Amino acid sequence: MSALKSANKELKGMMKTVKIQDIDNLQDEMMDLMDVSHEIQETLGRSYNVPDDIDEEELMGELDALETDMGMETEADGMPSYLQPDREPDLDSELNLPSAPTGQPASRTNAPAADELGLPAVPRASIRG
Repeated sequence: MSALKSANKELKGMMKTVKIQDIDNLQDEMMDLMDVSHEIQETLGRSYNVPDDIDEEELMGELDALETDMGMETEADGMPSYLQPDREPDLDSELNLPSAPTGQPASRTNAPAADELGLPAVPRASIRG
């Protein structure tokens, strides 16, 4: 009997600390979250011009055909051809391009003078003083 009395006393003490308004607010928030969740599910479940009479067997046949095509692209190492490194010969040797020039470029005879930063110098006539 004493255990029931102490449990009753503890329960009464806890009920004094619990606010009904807080519980109502929590329930309202939960309902709002559930509404948002249902809206998201409805949005994700929409069909966009997809006919309702799609043949499931036909789709599975197309999927099998795609898997077969992808299997043909895969070589012995199990990697699709588009993920394998290029095995093409060196393109530079095939194109017979000249090598890049080395050394200093030829100087221009009428090149404008440069300032200390290497930029073209501003003519004195355009500087206002």
